[in-house]
Amino acid sequence: MNKFTDIATAVALVVNTLALLFVIYQTWLAKRSLSATRESLNEAKLERQLEVLPKFGWVIQVQADLEKWQKDLLEKQQQLEEAVRKTNGTVLRNIAEKSPKQPRELGLRKIVYDNMPSWIREIWISGAQYYYDAASPLLFVWRDGVPNFEYAEKWISERGEDSKKAISTLLKYTEDMVPPVILNTPASLSERDFLT
Repeated sequence: MNKFTDIATAVALVVNTLALLFVIYQTWLAKRSLSATRESLNEAKLERQLEVLPKFGWVIQVQADLEKWQKDLLEKQQQLEEAVRKTNGTVLRNIAEKSPKQPRELGLRKIVYDNMPSWIREIWISGAQYYYDAASPLLFVWRDGVPNFEYAEKWISERGEDSKKAISTLLKYTEDMVPPVILNTPASLSERDFLT
């Protein structure tokens, strides 16, 4: 009986060792497959970028506008927080006076809009809408010569924060539109200088 137990234990040990080796082999294959898939996805992404490559001037403009709006909302939020903390109505009046009253005040040009590819156009206009949706109500932090600290506090925690997050998300969409090697092309000469 003792001999049978030893043989069964040895067989179980061999089977477990083979199973362990098989699992290690499967893990190695899965890792290799994952690496090949990642490389394939990166190549496909680069191909898609090159196939639908926009004039990168548009991408730069959209990114610059989104960053400008995001920075402006952040500055307004910080100014409002300080004004509320110090109950400084002058800051609220200045913010209200500088707030856009009409969407056209953002200065988006129709000719640029019409010539952009539709997908980047939508990002641009969406960013403008989020910015205007947050910036235009700042008129109400100063009404009829009276500061409205309650509305300023509400704007800080709700509308301003929501629009900042949305614009930040839109900026992420523009990050990889143009491959960095093309985006960073030396600008010492114009494209036209190379064409005959």
